[in-house]
Amino acid sequence: MAVRRGAPGARANHRRGERRHEQHTAALRERLATSPALTRPPEDEISQMGRVFRDLTDDDRELLSLVAWERLDHGQIARMLGVSRNAVRIRLYRARKRFARGLARAGIDHPRAIALEGSSL
Repeated sequence: MAVRRGAPGARANHRRGERRHEQHTAALRERLATSPALTRPPEDEISQMGRVFRDLTDDDRELLSLVAWERLDHGQIARMLGVSRNAVRIRLYRARKRFARGLARAGIDHPRAIALEGSSL
């Protein structure tokens, strides 16, 4: 039984492709490691509102971010999280309340800092 061989140079091409991929990956990792967008700013550079937002639970931050930055509506968020639209409305209401309380504790005029139901936040 004869051993089948691929096209001449196919293995060499594959090895070169893997080497290029590894080089590109290493370069990208290096760029990401030094990226200012991914490095955490010093504590004194974070705004008060940013501190309040950071202190929320992961779930609250996720919901508020999906509404404010991703501009998703309740139905889209519900499909994404695998919950009902009503559950999203309730969770979002509670997250907004917790955010408002945190802003009030920080001395931020929260009615101007966060928008009400039906707007961006």
